[in-house]
Amino acid sequence: MKATRLLASIATVAISFALTTVPVSANEAPVIDYCAKKTTGKVRAITEGACTKKERSLGAGPIVRGETHPSALVPQFKARYEAAKAAAKKKGHTLAITSGYRSLERQEMLYQRAIKRHGSAEAASKWVLPPEKSNHPWGIAIDINYGVGGTKGKKAAAWLEKNGYLYGLCRRYENEWWHFEPLVAPGQQCPVMEPYAS
Repeated sequence: MKATRLLASIATVAISFALTTVPVSANEAPVIDYCAKKTTGKVRAITEGACTKKERSLGAGPIVRGETHPSALVPQFKARYEAAKAAAKKKGHTLAITSGYRSLERQEMLYQRAIKRHGSAEAASKWVLPPEKSNHPWGIAIDINYGVGGTKGKKAAAWLEKNGYLYGLCRRYENEWWHFEPLVAPGQQCPVMEPYAS
């Protein structure tokens, strides 16, 4: 009798576990875009149609390198930043891009300067990547409030680190509190940070 009750309890727990692990969105239509209000940054998912004129399109996935180097930030990445900036402002924080898109030549100059400063290419790469490895020349990396705003600027960047996933923005490196990239779809959890760039 006890064995029967024990087996029934185990079966109940197993069924309960199976039901709770089925994805909630299994029967829902796939998201085709995330839209953010221009004034507040509030994000919503859409499964058909397009964002309204009062919204920005944030895309439905991570933003990756294109086929060719752009000459500015990738527009959808910039839209994600603008949405986060609007939301941060409502919370009393000011976000500013202090470095975004960089030409290959500028990235090379910064990298060579870092080698002189840190003494080797290996040490420099923990802070500044060579042009072929950096996402700045691809228009999909930004530095937020680096060198501006003092403690307030750093607190605003900390707000973005905590809330950026809502816009598909993630802090990428542990040693750079200012560096963000569009690593996930809006609303998805950011990956674990890498210790440093190289």
